[in-house]
Amino acid sequence: MKLKQIFKGLIIIVAIFISLPATNIKAALTDDTDLAVLNNAPNGIGISNYMSNAKPNTYDSKDIYDTNSAQIVDHSGNNSTNGNVIALASGKNTYGSMWSSDKSFDINKEQTISAWLYFGSGDGSSDVNSEGITFVLQNDSDGIAALGAGLEGIGVYGYDASRVNLIAGTDADQSYIKNTAIQNSVALEFDTDKNNFYNSSNKPLNNNGVSFPSILSYYSLNGFDTQFGNSTSNLTALGFPDTARYGSGGTYGHIALTYPGLADSYQSGDISSYSNFLPFKTGFGLVHISPQANYLIDAYDEQNNPIYWHHVTIKWTPAAEGSNDATLTYYFNDKNLDYSDNTATKGDYKPATDTIKVDTTKLNSTDGKVRWGFTAANGPSDSVASKLVALDSIPDLLYADADSSITDTTLNKTINADSTDKTVANGDELALNYQLNYLQGNVNWEDIVAKIKIPNHVTLTPDDDDNIAYITYADGTKEAINQSELADQTLQHTLAKTLGNKTGSAGTTAKITISATANNDTTSDINVDKAVATFTGSNQISSTNSPEFTILAPKQYALDLSSDNSNIDLLYKSDDAKLNLENTLNYSDNHSFGDNDTTTNIIYQITAGNKTYSVGTTASGNGFKQTINLKSLMDDDDFWNLFTLNSTQKVTVKAIDQANGLISNTVTYNITTKPNKMLSLEVSKSLQFQDVNYGDTTEYLTRKNDFDLSVTSLRSPWQLTVTTNGLYSNNKALNNNLALVYRQYNDDSFTTLSDEPTVIDQEDTSHDTNVTENIADTWTKNTGLLLKQLNISPAGQYTGTLTWNVAESIPNE
Repeated sequence: MKLKQIFKGLIIIVAIFISLPATNIKAALTDDTDLAVLNNAPNGIGISNYMSNAKPNTYDSKDIYDTNSAQIVDHSGNNSTNGNVIALASGKNTYGSMWSSDKSFDINKEQTISAWLYFGSGDGSSDVNSEGITFVLQNDSDGIAALGAGLEGIGVYGYDASRVNLIAGTDADQSYIKNTAIQNSVALEFDTDKNNFYNSSNKPLNNNGVSFPSILSYYSLNGFDTQFGNSTSNLTALGFPDTARYGSGGTYGHIALTYPGLADSYQSGDISSYSNFLPFKTGFGLVHISPQANYLIDAYDEQNNPIYWHHVTIKWTPAAEGSNDATLTYYFNDKNLDYSDNTATKGDYKPATDTIKVDTTKLNSTDGKVRWGFTAANGPSDSVASKLVALDSIPDLLYADADSSITDTTLNKTINADSTDKTVANGDELALNYQLNYLQGNVNWEDIVAKIKIPNHVTLTPDDDDNIAYITYADGTKEAINQSELADQTLQHTLAKTLGNKTGSAGTTAKITISATANNDTTSDINVDKAVATFTGSNQISSTNSPEFTILAPKQYALDLSSDNSNIDLLYKSDDAKLNLENTLNYSDNHSFGDNDTTTNIIYQITAGNKTYSVGTTASGNGFKQTINLKSLMDDDDFWNLFTLNSTQKVTVKAIDQANGLISNTVTYNITTKPNKMLSLEVSKSLQFQDVNYGDTTEYLTRKNDFDLSVTSLRSPWQLTVTTNGLYSNNKALNNNLALVYRQYNDDSFTTLSDEPTVIDQEDTSHDTNVTENIADTWTKNTGLLLKQLNISPAGQYTGTLTWNVAESIPNE
C-alpha cells in the first residue's frame, strides 16, 4: 500500500517538473512594492542598445534552470525597448541574467561602471530580499545565454543538485556544480541572504517550489555562505589569496568577489549532524574573496529618510605588464538618489569600499575581451522583492566624470573638496566651477543636460546680457547660460555640443562657470552644505557635488594698508634695479596679527599694467611692515616694457586676510622711470684767439671770445680729453710756428695738444643726481686753452680742429 502511495507521489512530482515553461520570462512587473520603487527609480540610461540575453542552455536533464526572467522595463514596470531598468528576477524562485551584447569589456584597459541596485526591504525575514545580485565578467561560450543556478546560485553559481532517493539522499558533486556555473567568470556578489547550513531554520530548497523532502526530487542545499571554520590554509594552498574565506557572514547581506566557474570555489563540509538537512551528509560552501558584511536591503539615512536604491561604482584597474593580477575597486552606497555624496558615518546606510585583487587567468581570454553584465535570483517567499538595476554608465562605451570647485575671486583662492581653508567673506565674488571630463570611450557623450543645484546663501549675478554662466569647451568655443534657465535655485541647461574624441565633438572637456556672490548678513559664520550637480546624457550620467564652504560673518574691524613713500624713482635697466613697494598693514581696532606662534596669513595683490601678481606672507605684531620687490615677480622683458624710460606708471597694492575674509584699501604708487646713467658734453662750435701783428713776440695768445665747455653726468665718473692736428693756413701745417696748449691752474705747466688725447678735466665721484660741471667758466686769461707762438708766423688766418671726448671712468673706491 505504501509503495502505491509513493509511486503516485512520484507521478505528481514529474508532472509538475515538466509543466514549467522553458522560455525567457517577459511580463510586466505588477507587485505594488516593486512598482512604487520603480516610480522612484533613478533616471538611468537606455540599455537596450547595449545589453541583451537569451534562453539558457541546460547542462543535462537534472539542470532545471532553463528560463531567464531578466527583462528591460520602464518606470511603470512595462517591458520597453526604451526602458532604463533591468528587472533581473521578479517573483518567487525566479532568476535571470543580462549581458553586454558584445565582448566590450577590455580587461587590459581601465574601466568604470556606475549603477543603482534594488534588493528589497527584508521586512519580516531575509526571505523577502533573498537572494541577491551579482556583477559579472564572463567569457562563457554560451555568450548572452550564460546563466547559472537560481536560489543561492544568484544566477551565476552552479547547481548543487542533491537528490532525495527512496531510502537515502544523493549528495551534490563538486564537478557538477562547477559545470553548471557561468564558465570563465569573475563575480562581485551582493548577496542578500545568508545561505548557511548552521542556521537551524535553513533547509534544502527546490526552485520549482517542491517542498522538502519529496522523494526523487533535486534540491539546492542552500549553504553556499556557510563558514567552515576560520582556517584558510587549505584555500591558500589551492591558490586563493590570503583574503579568501569559507562562506561569509552578514545578517542582511555581504559583498565579496568569487570565481563561479572554478571547481575549487566550491568546498565540501560535513552536514550529517544537522537534522534539517537529512538525509544529506555533505554540502558545499562557496569560497568568498574579501567578504564584507553590509546592509544591502532597504535602509534609512541619518535624516530617517527611506533608502530603496543603492548606488555602486565599480572601477577596474588592469594588471601591470607581466602580471595577471588586476584589481577591482567598489564603492557601495557612495551616492544618494539625487546624486549627492553619501556622507553617512553611522547607521545601516554607510558607504563601503574595498579594493580586491583579481586573477585574470580565470577569464581565459586570449585577447582580453569579455562580456559584462548582471545576474540575480529570488528566494521562495511569496513577498520576495524584484532585483532591479539601473545604469549610469556602460563600460567601454564611454566614461566621463565631473568635478566641482569654488573660486573666491575677491580673496584670490579656490576651494575644492580637499582644501583646508574653505572660508569666504560676505559679499565676495564667487565663481562656481563645474568641469566635465570625457575620459575614454568609443562614442561621444551626447545630449548632456546639466542640472546644477546652486549652493545656499549665494546669489547668482547676471552680466549685462542677463547671462549667469558660461560654458567653455576644449575647442575654445563659449556658450552662454541665461538667467531664465534658473528655477527654484536649480540651473538646468542642455549643452549645445557633445564631448568626446570622435568626429563632431567639441573636445573632451567642458567647464561651466557660474557667477555668484556670497551672502551673510548675520553675526555668525554660515556653513554651506554641498550642492549636487548632475550631467545626464543619453549614454552616460555623471555627477559631482560642490564643496562645503563657510561664509564668514562680517567683521567689525577693517584691514588698513598705508605707505610712507608712494612716489618712487626707478633707474632704467640698472643692473641691480629693484622696485621696492614699502607698506604697513594694521587692523583698524589695532589688535595684533599674532606672535611667532600664531601668525596671520596675508596675500598681497599687486596690479601693474594689465596684470596682477600675488605674494604671500605671514604677518605678526600690531603693525606689520612689508617690502615687495615687484621686479622679482615679473619677467625682465615684461618689466622694462612696462616701465619705459622717462615714463610714469601707476602700481596698486591691496592686502587680503583670507582667514578673516578682509580686504584692505588700495594703495597707489607712482613709479617714475629715470635714466640709469647719463654723460653728455656741451662745447662751443668755435674758439678765436687774439690777433697779433707781424713781429709780435707775445708767447701766449689769449682767447678773444667766450667759450662754453661743460660735462653733465649721472652716476657716471668721467674724463674729458681733447686731440688736434694743429693749425693750418692754406692747407699748410704751421705746427712749427703755433701750438695749442692747455693748463688748468696758474701753477700748472702748459701741455701741448696733439693727436694724442690730452686730459682736460675729470670727475671721480658718481652722483645720484644730474651734475653739470662748467669747465670753461673757471678759465682765466692765463689758464685753459691758449695759443703759443713758437716762431714768427707769416701773415694770414689760421684754422684748426679740436676733437673733444668725454668717457666714463672707473670711480674711486
